[in-house]
Amino acid sequence: MTRPIRVAMVHYRDNAIAGGSLRVGEAIANHVDPTRVSVEFVFAYDGPGPVTQRARVPSHFIHSKGPKDFAAWKRARDLFTRLQPDIIHFQEGVVWLRTALLRTPAKKVIHVHGRYSDFQSPDRTIRQKIRSALDARVSRSYFKHTDAQICINQATRNWLLDLGMVSPETSCVVYNAIDVARFASLLPRAAARAELGLPQDALLLGFVGRLVWEKGCSDFLAIVDRLPERWHGVICGDGPLRNELQSESVERGVEKRIHFLGSLDDVAPVYAALDAYAFVSRYDAFGLTVAEAMAARVPVFGIERAGDYNEASYPLIRPEATAMVKCESERDLEKSLDETTRHITAFGERPEIFRDSIEGAHAWVSNCFAAPIQAEAMTRVYEEICREGRPLSNSQTDFYQSKREAAERINDRLTQTEAVAATA
Repeated sequence: MTRPIRVAMVHYRDNAIAGGSLRVGEAIANHVDPTRVSVEFVFAYDGPGPVTQRARVPSHFIHSKGPKDFAAWKRARDLFTRLQPDIIHFQEGVVWLRTALLRTPAKKVIHVHGRYSDFQSPDRTIRQKIRSALDARVSRSYFKHTDAQICINQATRNWLLDLGMVSPETSCVVYNAIDVARFASLLPRAAARAELGLPQDALLLGFVGRLVWEKGCSDFLAIVDRLPERWHGVICGDGPLRNELQSESVERGVEKRIHFLGSLDDVAPVYAALDAYAFVSRYDAFGLTVAEAMAARVPVFGIERAGDYNEASYPLIRPEATAMVKCESERDLEKSLDETTRHITAFGERPEIFRDSIEGAHAWVSNCFAAPIQAEAMTRVYEEICREGRPLSNSQTDFYQSKREAAERINDRLTQTEAVAATA
């Protein structure tokens, strides 16, 4: 193919509340080589938002009112007829749109962002459980009618293979990444705090994410409750648990030390304002916010539970770069919370002893999880998808191994330099 591969990347809406999948699509679209891949965004619902403002590629809006808005089905078919993509890349499974585009010639690709159906709140209602079962059925059918499935890590791919929802020939792994450059020139801390209305004289522990059970939001409050009073908690994000968390902060007597920022279009000022970041997810498929904190040189503390962010072949979280406390079961949670609190307290008293791990974390994320790496891996997959009749080779395994080895050499040199400086 002499011209660039044309890719239409589909999202629900351009809204920060959409979370990680929107940031994943943004990172890929803005960093592919335009001589090899030409990307255009397609949003099913609503109008322009933060990604459109930052996008280096065209954006289109179907303005659907929902799955039964059949006028939107026609608008969608008309749009894709004009775009004539080689590949339609569904970052999110907009089922009605996939149905509306039946028998269109483009290859259909679905991005799978984790094993979430295995990690859901035990407090779900009967209706929610029925909906989850129906969603699983729809997903199985959806996957079977796509040409390729892109998983964000090997654990997610293995899970789908075990369930029989994908095949080795059509599925592959492209690890998530972040735009490291966005966190290279942050606001000065005082300016960021002034912009966000945060106290200047407190130590700030941050949390960024959806306010849902899986993210362990209540455990974040428990840590702030245990910390010395000069520590405050900053919660950036929104979701169904917000009112419950606000009530809990009152019950714990820490409401004056917890700052709810809501959902923000740009989280960079939040990291600029923080002293430390808390990662307390009950399950997280990747840990985008951890990568962002590392890129912003904010030290990461937290509780290591279920998740695929530390899989052996290509880990985001490494012991020497973060202060994570293992928690094997809920029975150990109180002890894990206490130990995490001790780590954060120690950092507040002597931040200089964490300098090496902060620099090591920054180097690791910059050399393993920067957006150009993800964009190159995704481009290779696009090129394979466009080769008719050939299965995906998963050749990016060697590509990622070379990136990891290079990053380890860089981190080793950094460690040696710091050791020499310490003894000089």
